[in-house]
Amino acid sequence: MSAAILELDQGNTRAKWRLIRIGASDELLVVARGAFTPGEWWGAETLPADWGKHSPQRVRIANVAGAAVERGISARLQRELGVRAEFARVTPECAGVRCAYADETKLGVDRWLAVLAAFRRRPAPALVVDCGSAVTLDMLGGEGEHLGGYIVPGLGLMRRALYSDTDAVKVTPPSEPPVSLEPGRSTRDAVDRGLPMMVLGAVERAYDALAHHCAVSGHPDPQLLFCGGDGGFLAPLCDRPAVWVEDLVLEGLALTNP
Repeated sequence: MSAAILELDQGNTRAKWRLIRIGASDELLVVARGAFTPGEWWGAETLPADWGKHSPQRVRIANVAGAAVERGISARLQRELGVRAEFARVTPECAGVRCAYADETKLGVDRWLAVLAAFRRRPAPALVVDCGSAVTLDMLGGEGEHLGGYIVPGLGLMRRALYSDTDAVKVTPPSEPPVSLEPGRSTRDAVDRGLPMMVLGAVERAYDALAHHCAVSGHPDPQLLFCGGDGGFLAPLCDRPAVWVEDLVLEGLALTNP
């Protein structure tokens, strides 16, 4: 059994992590996982007990929260674990995937990692949808070409916009996500169902455009992968065949930082 590796996905509002080991037959074993509430977790009095218990020898990180956050995380992990943090970077090409951006440094590293992991899982066309503070949609062609993508507000961001900029549509998040997208017969239901309807409309239109591109180029229909905090809720409501992959961004870290 290999030494433990700590993997972190630092988003704009929250962070998730997992501790992995590689088994004797190269299978990946997740030995612990968790998430932080919004805030500067690297400044907390204590860090997760599992980190000390498993003593990771490496730390791989996806960070989209900026340079100051990177410095804070690096300093805390060096002090607490004695390990240098390895931050993933976007490159023009990696693991058989070619970045569509003229300046690859402008692409969010979480988007890049999710696309790399999708292509590693199945080297075929894909639409990768990461549902966090923003929802990002990235298209991947059949030969590993990243075709670009779209960014739209996430569910929480849209809800806050309605709450702050309207007088009569001040609806707080539901305790449980809706199981139906039928038209709402109250303001709460109309908002709770309308917000995912907006996101899924963008996803389904992007998927259909990519499916048309694949048909013209002689490739199979694309896979549709959801990840991110709201991905598990949205994927079952999608009218296209979709799967939710909880750790898609984290999976990509092994490709940029092997």
